[in-house]
Amino acid sequence: MKLIFQTLALVVSIPLVALALEPSNPAGFCDRFIADADVEFCKARIEKDEVDWYAATVCNLQNDDKAFWNCWDSIKGKSFNPQALEKCGETQDFSDEQRQNCVNGANSGRKPASHSDGLYQPLKLKTKKK
Repeated sequence: MKLIFQTLALVVSIPLVALALEPSNPAGFCDRFIADADVEFCKARIEKDEVDWYAATVCNLQNDDKAFWNCWDSIKGKSFNPQALEKCGETQDFSDEQRQNCVNGANSGRKPASHSDGLYQPLKLKTKKK
């Protein structure tokens, strides 16, 4: 009976760990900008760049917009370990530099699954056009 409860507890805890860092659709990141020119620039970049969504979610936590774009540039065309990125996103007290260093340390050395090298289906964002 004890083994059944331990198994159930383990099965229930797995989704809780997996939900710790939820990837965000990068199209929503442009909401951080106020000026129309900055929003349009953001949308253009996000539409053409191939990034790991988990890493982009952590980059969006950067306080400074320049730090956000530096982080964005550092993750383009790379893939990251979601478990390693979890600690980058869970610590709210990180400075922008500390968060960037954390992201750099989580690089898995692979191309992102959305990379169009023929191995994976390219990820296409669907955005509403006004």
